[in-house]
Amino acid sequence: WNVKRLKPSNFERYDYAQENYTELLWFFEGVTSYYDDLFLLRAGLIDEARYLKLVAKTITGVLGAPGRKVQSVARASFDAWVKYYRSDENTLNATVSYYTKGALVGLALDLTLREEKGSLDAVMRALWKRSGGGAITEADIEQVLHEVAGRSFAAELRDWVHGTQDLPLQALLERFAVHWQTQAPTLAQRLGLRVSESALTGVKVTNVLRGGAAEQAGISAGDELLAVDAWRIRRIDDAQRVLKPGATAPLLLSRDQRLLTVRLTCPKGDDAVQGSVLLSVDAKPSRAAAALHKAWLSG
Repeated sequence: WNVKRLKPSNFERYDYAQENYTELLWFFEGVTSYYDDLFLLRAGLIDEARYLKLVAKTITGVLGAPGRKVQSVARASFDAWVKYYRSDENTLNATVSYYTKGALVGLALDLTLREEKGSLDAVMRALWKRSGGGAITEADIEQVLHEVAGRSFAAELRDWVHGTQDLPLQALLERFAVHWQTQAPTLAQRLGLRVSESALTGVKVTNVLRGGAAEQAGISAGDELLAVDAWRIRRIDDAQRVLKPGATAPLLLSRDQRLLTVRLTCPKGDDAVQGSVLLSVDAKPSRAAAALHKAWLSG
């Protein structure tokens, strides 16, 4: 129903001779992605623990991409043809996914609405009724949010959709009896690296994240990491034997068939490095939080 029937007004008449642009993919693809997992829970196909694990994975992915601070989710929607579908090793630093961040915007809207008045379910029904199951604009979304909530959501749309700041998900989820915990970052997260590991290719760098220790050391996407302080590594975690927090060590790598040595420093603390998010049901929620939790997940 979403995009096929309810769709951006720009898509009311497709021009099949060229790309069709819209800033609303965060809503049509992102909110659909939000409901993807939620409907599995509501249908009884997964349990709450599995659902929260899926949400936590999405949150971790978005928070781990520096591009979320560069590109708004509305701009990501518009730039889909020229950036999202033409990704490269710098994509994580320059863009944000309208699928994953759009799903989190849907989550933030739903929780905010339920805490005050209404729900995202009610918004979707109202948009369908308003358009007759047809084309809508962002103005329609803003108007229906206002009608359902009894107040303007212009500030949320400005900050969450057209801005680049992080969503207030931790505070929202905790008010819905969901406990938020952050794991200690892995070595790859500490260093600002994404790697692939296999017996054939060894440790191959796929992405170097902006502002991380790997970027400062001069590591590039495509490098094969061979040894740290003369210790051969076959997995990135092997480097932990010699590369301790706050320590600097020589890193031997292969780039375009040449062997190079760079100096790599492992950050001391975890505060500036994003680890994986874990979500679980609060063991002792307040009565109000438990009621919100039940209404949200059951629909």
